[in-house]
Amino acid sequence: MIKYSIGMFGLLFIMGCLVSVVTADYDYNDYYGTWGTKLKTDFTLDSTVNTERVYNPNTGFSITSTPHGAEIFVNGESIGITRSLKAKEVKGLIPGEYNVSISFPGYKDYAANYTVNEGEIKSIEAVLSKL
Repeated sequence: MIKYSIGMFGLLFIMGCLVSVVTADYDYNDYYGTWGTKLKTDFTLDSTVNTERVYNPNTGFSITSTPHGAEIFVNGESIGITRSLKAKEVKGLIPGEYNVSISFPGYKDYAANYTVNEGEIKSIEAVLSKL
């Protein structure tokens, strides 16, 4: 006995002779069932608003210092040193309040709190005094 299936039809062969043709009723679950479970078909709108703050590439600080080459800390994390010809830019921050400190050996540290708004580059010009 050999049985073949072609689409919605089933063919039954016995000893090489076609004995029966079986037709099946069309079932929509066969057509949509496998894809319907894989695809997300719930297209309802989410009514919640995402209020999580995200970083903005144009939000941050532009920092210079006297003397040049002082180390910059933002919220206690070292982010580089000040430059002599151009301000050190720290961008991509989440809008909010930051503690900025600048230190150089032999000089008193500079520390202040700054609030940056979205899309704002706050300019900081730190003048360090000798110990």
